[in-house]
Amino acid sequence: MSTGVGKSSSANPRSSEQAWSLLDETVLAMILARSPLPKILSSLCSEIEKQFSDLLCSVLLLDADGVTLRSAAAPSLPQEYSQAVDGLKSGPCAGSCGTAAYRKEQVIVSDIASDPLWEEYRALALPHGLHACWSTPIVAQDGAVAGTFAVYYREPRSPDAQHLQLIAHATHLAGIAIEHVRAQAQLREAEDRYRTLVERLPAITYIAELGIHGAWHYVSPQIESILGFAPKEWLADSKHWMNHIHIDDREIALAAEKRFQETHELFQAEYRMFARDGRILWFRDEAVMLQATEDQGLLMQGVLYDITAHKRLEEELRHSQKMEAVGQLAGGVAHDFNNLLMLIQAHNERLRHRLEPQDPAHQDALEIERAVTRAATLTRQLLAFSRKQILHVKVLDLNAVISEVVKMLDRLIANHIEVTALPAPALGRVKADPGQIEQVILNLAVNARDAMPQGGRLILETKNVDVNEDYAQRRDGVPIGKYVMLAVSDTGIGMDQETQSRIFEPFFTTKAPGKGTGLGLATVYGVVKQMDGAIWVRSNPGEGTTFEIYLPQVEDTEEPAASETTKILAAAPTGTETILLVEDQDGIRDLVREFLQRKGYTVLQAMDGNDALRIVGEYQQPIHLLLTDVVMPNLGGRELAPRLREMHPEMKVLFMSGYAEHSILGSEALDPDTPVLQKPFLLDTLARNLRTVLDDA
Repeated sequence: MSTGVGKSSSANPRSSEQAWSLLDETVLAMILARSPLPKILSSLCSEIEKQFSDLLCSVLLLDADGVTLRSAAAPSLPQEYSQAVDGLKSGPCAGSCGTAAYRKEQVIVSDIASDPLWEEYRALALPHGLHACWSTPIVAQDGAVAGTFAVYYREPRSPDAQHLQLIAHATHLAGIAIEHVRAQAQLREAEDRYRTLVERLPAITYIAELGIHGAWHYVSPQIESILGFAPKEWLADSKHWMNHIHIDDREIALAAEKRFQETHELFQAEYRMFARDGRILWFRDEAVMLQATEDQGLLMQGVLYDITAHKRLEEELRHSQKMEAVGQLAGGVAHDFNNLLMLIQAHNERLRHRLEPQDPAHQDALEIERAVTRAATLTRQLLAFSRKQILHVKVLDLNAVISEVVKMLDRLIANHIEVTALPAPALGRVKADPGQIEQVILNLAVNARDAMPQGGRLILETKNVDVNEDYAQRRDGVPIGKYVMLAVSDTGIGMDQETQSRIFEPFFTTKAPGKGTGLGLATVYGVVKQMDGAIWVRSNPGEGTTFEIYLPQVEDTEEPAASETTKILAAAPTGTETILLVEDQDGIRDLVREFLQRKGYTVLQAMDGNDALRIVGEYQQPIHLLLTDVVMPNLGGRELAPRLREMHPEMKVLFMSGYAEHSILGSEALDPDTPVLQKPFLLDTLARNLRTVLDDA
């Protein structure tokens, strides 16, 4: 087999070394200039071919699958051939390049026409005058094959030292170029992934120099959507950070900064910041120290998490816990306190009925009755804001309620305040306690009156509202749904943010000592929440205040209930039925028994549930109604009622209670439709309720 060794264009070893040095400079310069990899490899091949005119160079790169070879550079090979070998699969008998990639070692084929490695591929090479091919794998630093560097000859040819040295040098340069370019590409991909991650975080990331006025070198785009500042604008002034921290929280940030400078440990702080539009947002700031560079001082890289919603939930939890604590206290004393009020009320009622209206003592009795009413109201307020009161829920038309309340406001609101009602047409219905709704409106109206000492305007407005996601974002705390909205607005002195954050706290008041209990708005909040509603406040100093109450609309054909103020109380009715009275308080039991007997009823009395069972077992006549306290020693009214109904199925039941919330007093709650008289109550009220229950078919 003829080798046909060709002549090299190199004059001597010294000129070859100079040529390779120039080749190194050319390739390395292109690498530093970040030229595209195909361009670098093509220049490498072209420079070699200039020095050695009898060879043709080719570089193939291995795909990520580790099998497929792709043409990367072959400036002098026929294009048709380069296209034919593009996609060549490496293997044990895949020409020079495919075999070199497979074996991970140099493969020298001196004669393509006869070498078995080219058996399946010689038809591709020979028509283009390619008769020899020496291929060397390009191995990366981790030992993996990155591709192959090959030289082709127009004649069969065996290796010589100079060309083998050339191939080794060229392969090394190609490896450097491939490693560097791929490393740069991986770095860019990593940076892109990091940037994408950073810019998708629901937080603000930053890089800044240490110090309260240290320059900020980077801030993520989220600063615009969260705080309202463009990144370029924020970076332009190093004082932006400290200037936008709430003045009350700056010491927190400064202390954290000082600790960070001293210890270089994790920077952590929570503080409030002002957004461009004036909103106050809570942030948790966490940062780490970056390695210092020669041209920069110490840098910190951190993340500002918007924790406003979390803080709001914390505040709501604290508020709820306060209400729960006071509610438990109120509920605990309500029973005994209301029983005492019941005794005072009943004795005073008896006394007042014996006195002529012109008797001086009659007025004293009226004052006692008013004091009892105020004391009972105070207890109900404590229970209302803690959501433990008894609600008598009915289908309501809020327009009708407001119409009645406006009449009452004439006695509460001075003439220098204009009261305006703006009822919406075709207003939806709500389920609510009419008496409590009236109390809510009156509380808000009285607050509005006190906020307008020099006069102003009080507006009561109703509206159907369909709260969507956008609306809910603008009315924080109002869930998505259909509501009837009741707005109470004034043109008074308004409130600052600090006051607004506390107005629903129990016992918080801005009024002078003795001018308020601090339970009015807490009561409003509790009533609204207990009726599954929401409340939202808008106020600014000097710009008045608006309270918006959202009550869920109901699809109910039930006729709307009349306002509590429209109920006309007739004279206490009488009766002849038999009533079983069960009450563990002797004084109350005696008063009620005597009153009912005077009204014509037959009264059986028992001191607790067990005593009642004994009496019923001995009594052979019908018992028309059970009048019982809910909670008593031994056996309470809730457990007693079903046992007595087994013996007297037609017996009606009317409960009395000094407690606030029957559901917490045992394993089973009272049915919501069960009539309950909340102590203290007027004896005339008892008579009317008895008659209502007895006459109910």
